[in-house]
Amino acid sequence: MRIAIVAPDLPDEVIPTFPALTDAVRARPGLKFSVITGPEAAGWFRRHPDVDEVVVFDGTALLASRWTPEGWRAGRAWKEALRAHPQLEQCEYVIDPFGRPETLAMAKRVAATSVGIARPAKGRLPRRQPYDSQYPVPDDLHRVQAVRVLFAAVLEYSLHDLNPDYGLSIEAEPVVTDLLVDTDGLPFEQTGIELIRRRLAETGVSLDDVSAHPPGDMDEWQRRLTQSRYVLVGNNRCGWLAAALGIPGVCVCRDGEAKHDGVITTRRSRQKLINVDHPPMNQPEIVVESIIQVITQGKAPIELPEEPSSSPDGVEVTPERP
Repeated sequence: MRIAIVAPDLPDEVIPTFPALTDAVRARPGLKFSVITGPEAAGWFRRHPDVDEVVVFDGTALLASRWTPEGWRAGRAWKEALRAHPQLEQCEYVIDPFGRPETLAMAKRVAATSVGIARPAKGRLPRRQPYDSQYPVPDDLHRVQAVRVLFAAVLEYSLHDLNPDYGLSIEAEPVVTDLLVDTDGLPFEQTGIELIRRRLAETGVSLDDVSAHPPGDMDEWQRRLTQSRYVLVGNNRCGWLAAALGIPGVCVCRDGEAKHDGVITTRRSRQKLINVDHPPMNQPEIVVESIIQVITQGKAPIELPEEPSSSPDGVEVTPERP
């Protein structure tokens, strides 16, 4: 059995879908996936062992009107992509877990039963039904679990374990770095980033800064993460890969974000990657001191910024004499 998945060209969105693929293959041995996505996300989908075909196509091109030259070119390119990948004709379902305009456009052009995911609070469903089947998902369900539920509903199997298995093979590397940090993913202003860098430098923590020295490919991403004792990341590709590989540390989320979108660590991890999404725990001064205390086993002094003076501007407050 083969299933097609249409996905936007967003690498940060790839890894959260992996547990659903692992579930499906365990429930339906021999199942294979063809993924249609853009060039940036394609390499990440190839990391999953049961994705044996990736069709690279810019789905946004299909949003052009069919009555324009851009639309004609996109239509011809789509037909050429289908001819180059005849296995797509074997697909029984085409599943769209994302519901974006470009994924909808691709799903409608695959000759299979098209299935879409629906979150009612995100807006009313279109009057013209775009999918053969749509599965409403509760709005308070985490996005990883929502995709797992979607696949289970389509293929008619039960989820007995809500702990995700991302299906990634992990070749453990010797630990060479105390902390891998991805400052690009942290939801802080530049002053907060500078505070974090200064405190880590003062404490002497060995650091791998992927924002300053980005990995060249997927293998390097995995190698550098597994060589790090802890991570300090945001809710992005780096954070999700760390969670999937079972690397402990802190994932800093925006206020209230963790419940629906925060990273979920794999069952294989003995220590979890913790989401923090409420003040003051998700503030830069608290985050950096917390991670320093973990790395140094509490031996480093804690340094928090001084509280600003509460006295009015220009007024000097004289402390009371005892």
